[in-house]
Amino acid sequence: MADSTLDSELIVLLSGRFGAPNVQQGELVAGILGALHHNVAVPYFPVGSVVRLYNSSNAGQPGFSEFVYLRYNDGGAPPAMAAKQVAIPTSATVWYHVTNDPDNAAATPTEGNPLAVVCLSVMTDTYYGWFWCGGICPEDHVVGLAGNFATEGNVAAGPIVSHDLAADAIGFGPVGGDTEAFIGYALAADAA
Repeated sequence: MADSTLDSELIVLLSGRFGAPNVQQGELVAGILGALHHNVAVPYFPVGSVVRLYNSSNAGQPGFSEFVYLRYNDGGAPPAMAAKQVAIPTSATVWYHVTNDPDNAAATPTEGNPLAVVCLSVMTDTYYGWFWCGGICPEDHVVGLAGNFATEGNVAAGPIVSHDLAADAIGFGPVGGDTEAFIGYALAADAA
């Protein structure tokens, strides 16, 4: 099936998958994408830190969004990591190293990975930064997340998982079996 898209305002990720928030909004110098702590070579916050921010109705849906602090570590010749790309761990033993390349997701299932997250911006390989991991799409805090996300092409309203796309990327797809851990919900079907 051909890949498709789903609007950002129709995606809600499961909250609490990475634990309770331990970073306060005031600690985010210049916001969630602040140059002091996002896409940096040395982690500013402890890896795995979580922050919860309120998304007003100024952009996107109103409600809370959660972010987790991880390391983009592709482990090979990385494709560019950019906003709206789904990322999963590069191995079964280092959960906080993530990639957007399905070919470098060693030892972890591409489809239905319970640790799947969404990249907020362009990231440099082996750098640390925030990833959207729960709640509504945080368009008020990350303008680059507005618009369409890549899907497998047969997403219906209901549970969604991380999914290997035809375009050799990771996006969203429907739950394909009882061993796939869903990470969120689509409020409507994709555009396919």
